[in-house]
Amino acid sequence: MENIVRIHEKILDRLLQLRRANNELYFVPRKINNEKRLDKGYWFLGNDSYLHLSFWDGEDWKEKIHNIGFVVLPNKASYIELSAQDSQQKASFLAQVANKLGGFKKKNNKNKWLKQYSGTNYIENLVDFISNTKPIIDKLIISEKPKGITLLDKVFFNKYTKKVIDRREKQIEFGNKNKLSKICWNTKNWKFPSGPQGKSVYVESYETESRYGHEEWLFDKSIIIDGYHYAFLQPLDLKTDKHKKQVYNISLYTINNLNKQYFVGKIKNVECITYDDSVKIYNIYEANGWIEKMRKDVERVGANYEKFNKTPPEIFFNIRFKFEDVIQSDELIEISGSDVNITTNRYKLLPQKSEIIFGEYSDNEEDEGNKRNTNKRKKVFNSECEYDPYHDRMQNAIYELLNNSKQHYGYKKVFIEKGRVDIKAKTQNDTWHYFELKTDNAKQSIRKALGQILEYAFFPNENKAEKLIIVSDEKPSEDIIKYLHHIRTLFGLPVFYKYFNLEKKELSDDY
Repeated sequence: MENIVRIHEKILDRLLQLRRANNELYFVPRKINNEKRLDKGYWFLGNDSYLHLSFWDGEDWKEKIHNIGFVVLPNKASYIELSAQDSQQKASFLAQVANKLGGFKKKNNKNKWLKQYSGTNYIENLVDFISNTKPIIDKLIISEKPKGITLLDKVFFNKYTKKVIDRREKQIEFGNKNKLSKICWNTKNWKFPSGPQGKSVYVESYETESRYGHEEWLFDKSIIIDGYHYAFLQPLDLKTDKHKKQVYNISLYTINNLNKQYFVGKIKNVECITYDDSVKIYNIYEANGWIEKMRKDVERVGANYEKFNKTPPEIFFNIRFKFEDVIQSDELIEISGSDVNITTNRYKLLPQKSEIIFGEYSDNEEDEGNKRNTNKRKKVFNSECEYDPYHDRMQNAIYELLNNSKQHYGYKKVFIEKGRVDIKAKTQNDTWHYFELKTDNAKQSIRKALGQILEYAFFPNENKAEKLIIVSDEKPSEDIIKYLHHIRTLFGLPVFYKYFNLEKKELSDDY
């Protein structure tokens, strides 16, 4: 499958190339920017399932497609489509076209005819369509003069097509300065290597083989040289000097082993340095013991430090920037699948076409009338929570216990993984109790969970929950019980602790 926006790009590129040889080659672009599709690079009619291109002015308004179209699908299949559900007169003409060209199949009882191209080289098929099929259709239109289907001219080009070409040129100009770069997965905010967890599972990738990536020190603020931090971005590691001495604004994204894409942040005014610059900075790092520190970072997380040792000084760094030009959100934000900027999962420097589209979820907390709250929030990655199968088992068991015994616990409804909270329960008085689960000992569980559960309930200035309950599988000591009582008394925090016996499926009283 190929990204449909990439197909739009390739087809527009080839059409403009053909127009340089024949400036009377006219085509129909997308005319209106509905759903901001033009901003995203959908240059022609269609959606994420197909592209519909025409070289004649004429629309089947019932089907909302061109009367005569060259169609491309995400699987790279292409075909000619004739459609006239809106007009019997146009249908009679298109029947002549299908008969003249040959090879068409009528679609059921509809006034639609399809002719499939072989193979998946849709650009080659498009050129064949323009060279061999279009002239025949042009002659038929000239001779038959069908009402509602006409040839294109310069007036049409200037009214519609030129605007799209100008828009695309501005997009290219924007993309020449503003880029996107994939960086390896990291759970330590790219200050040092975080180990293999969440890394790519693609067998041929560097991070799979080495269990680390050179971007893992990208935001290491401990090493600054003359006001700059020197780092490495894989997409800029090219054999050519294409990017050397260029300055970009680079938006960063990462992909975990579940193939979810997250926005990391943006660095403005990133300078791409030369091989000589890299050697110079490498020597400074080595003299100060920083290379050895990085090697130990790699070794500490069980990654392949032999690969690290073999990295040549001339490609050890390829960018520099100032931390004042770094913009990071508090947490990783999931990128929507409808975003058009990321066209590949590989490490390639991509031109940014438009604002990045983030995934969203609804809070879906219910008021007294059971109406849904449709407020939207951006999906984020909970960096505090790493994969733990025991945590999942405990969470499922507690949810089932509370849900099956709602009356016993005084709850009307119980939710699991709702609004990033492990478990949320709604009381008979329509207030909320939040449960945050940890699998450490009681003291460590409270330490890890306290900041999270307070944020979920009260950030930035809300009061979502009446009671906050931290759950682990260890019975608290007397000191833990004193501590909880102390912070409730001193600060008025509604924080309590329960312990859970997974084997017996028993949840303790509050502490």
